Amino acid sequence: MSAAPRTLLALSIAVSATALLLSCAKAQQQVANHRYDVPSANLISKSDYPFFLPKSEDDGFIFILNPHADLRQRRSVLVQERESVCIRANGGGYVSRTICGAQNVEWKGHGWRRQGDDTFWTYSPATPAGANAPFVSCHKMEIKGHSGLCSAVLDLGDLVVTISLNDDELPALEEIYERAASLLRSWEV
Repeated sequence: MSAAPRTLLALSIAVSATALLLSCAKAQQQVANHRYDVPSANLISKSDYPFFLPKSEDDGFIFILNPHADLRQRRSVLVQERESVCIRANGGGYVSRTICGAQNVEWKGHGWRRQGDDTFWTYSPATPAGANAPFVSCHKMEIKGHSGLCSAVLDLGDLVVTISLNDDELPALEEIYERAASLLRSWEV
């Protein structure tokens, strides 16, 4: 084999190895007393955060639950420290009645009660304790085939995860939550 094909082969191997390493690259994130090595394919960098989400280094991170899905099917998860979320809520808003309250309201394994109109609505667990505890808030989507865009704010020990989902995905929320929790456990160092 002459020098030119060997050089080309070596370059090809180097480019392939670099691409493989980049696809496996991880970025370390810290929230509360947790450190995570999040694969770069899953992580949304802080410079790419939507304008309405926190940007400080102490306010957590966002990851994509299913980075290989079509863009409209991807689900983001915001991970934050529970204590700082509750301090910001300062006794007001939905989170003060759900994840920051003196008593936890159980949402797993229950149906959902919808409240609101066709533009903005919430879901609370269909239990007496959950009657006024909306865990999921939604708004209408003007995109054909989408019933609404929702976010579920749920506790995960000393963390809060905010999961984006479509309104018609609500029956799968527990499964989506468990997948997010499983990924976080697998990334924790």
